[in-house]
Amino acid sequence: MQDITKTARQIAGSPEQHLTEVHLFTSAWAAMKAARGQGFNPARLRPQHLIEGPAPSPEPTDMVLERVGNRVREIMHERGIQPHRRHAA
Repeated sequence: MQDITKTARQIAGSPEQHLTEVHLFTSAWAAMKAARGQGFNPARLRPQHLIEGPAPSPEPTDMVLERVGNRVREIMHERGIQPHRRHAA
């Protein structure tokens, strides 16, 4: 039983490698739940929830402001627009 649980953990731990073998992934998940004495409803298993990585960390505000400010200055220069004040854009 220990070997089955270990194999099941390896499969469930890397769902992106088993997307084409849904039955294998589902069986591994069921084996892990059974090893814990828990029930399993395959209708609730959603592989897309398991394979999505965490969202990228947001860019720091200073970096965003600098990037956007540079782009605005480029557009203003291309169009011949002069800033009204020294600190504009």
